[in-house]
Amino acid sequence: MKRASLRLAVLLGAPVLLGGCWTGVSLDSGDELATASTIDTTADSDSSAGDEAGSTDEAGSTGGGSSEGESTSTGRSTGEGGSTTDGGSTDGGSTDGGTTTEGGSTEGGSTEGGSTEGGSTEGGTTTSGTGGDDPPPLGNDACDGYATRYWDCCKAHCGNTGNTDPLIGTVGSCDAADQSHGQDYDVPSSCNGPNQNAAFTCYSNAPWAVSGSLSYGFAAVPANGDICGRCYQLEFTGEGHYQADNPGSVALGGKTMIVQATNIGYDVSGGQFDILTPGGGVGAFNACSYQWGVSNNQLGQTYGGLLSTCTQQLGADNHQAVKSCVLDRCNDIFDEPNMGELAAGCEWFVNWYEAADNPNLKYEEVECPQALIDISGVDRGPLNETIQGCGGGSCSEEEQAACDCSWTNGGANCGADDGSCCWEACCG
Repeated sequence: MKRASLRLAVLLGAPVLLGGCWTGVSLDSGDELATASTIDTTADSDSSAGDEAGSTDEAGSTGGGSSEGESTSTGRSTGEGGSTTDGGSTDGGSTDGGTTTEGGSTEGGSTEGGSTEGGSTEGGTTTSGTGGDDPPPLGNDACDGYATRYWDCCKAHCGNTGNTDPLIGTVGSCDAADQSHGQDYDVPSSCNGPNQNAAFTCYSNAPWAVSGSLSYGFAAVPANGDICGRCYQLEFTGEGHYQADNPGSVALGGKTMIVQATNIGYDVSGGQFDILTPGGGVGAFNACSYQWGVSNNQLGQTYGGLLSTCTQQLGADNHQAVKSCVLDRCNDIFDEPNMGELAAGCEWFVNWYEAADNPNLKYEEVECPQALIDISGVDRGPLNETIQGCGGGSCSEEEQAACDCSWTNGGANCGADDGSCCWEACCG
């Protein structure tokens, strides 16, 4: 079945989004980001060294252990160099997303065009003005996965023209003041050296709630093939990936999210979605301290962000206190008038997402909602391609030979077969 028709009837009326994460580094450049020293990547003083980070296309790769029995999610690409592990979520992977704004800024907390046009914030949860019914549930053949979180402020992997098909478009970026760079996709990533005119993640990339049971956002995914602009429907199972009875993951059960891939992570394993979430953790390449004018301590643990810090202080079982702690820290960071979308995305994480720490999920590739396309600028529709299975399906011997298997950690990170050619090449 072609992308143009698959699940279209179901998703009609509800904007669809494409999935992908990692900052805009050209994969064929082969260069590891050598400018990490120009960025303050010092780990938070209370960050657990055991947090296992995933690699990202952010710059170089990095790894770690687990924090409080929970592993960290992957890193992202900086958009300028090789792979990097700008660690994803940990102790409940972090990621941040958000509503869109025209030009990257918000007025009065609402965004123009894209995700929250006409939307409002109720009880800390952003609601979308796009409306639409929830998509139908996934079938029994849906793939198994889990979510982590991050927000490193870097340019996305899919923000470089060399990483995207000219027919589908390229993810836009913003300057330090969140003003759009427009169609100038050659601006160097802020994670290669932050300055006012560098390329940062636009605040409009923060996740938001379409309804009480459906949200949209953006994510980094495993670096397996052509991922830019693909969208995935995630259905949360009510269990935590590293702690089955994690209170937030339990509370999140039954909700659905559609994410578009705009970034990649070489340390992101099969079935992992590192969701862009303000305050979700910066990982190895931190441009946020510069952009937001805050200290590393204010950003929480390097891998896991505000939630990991609050959980470490208060204990995972004290869920309401942890949520209040995260919200207070959000308010401490995102208190400037132009940070409304980041504040709303952080509130979304606490209220709609229930401050879930690495929740398990079922997933399947779907048509992208228009609201996500409007924000990212990437639309795979013109390709009229067949929507893939769990991880992309089988591939040729040449494609398998090109797979970077470093993310497997000698097979330890393989997990269940996600259906991708690179899983088969690296873990099969």
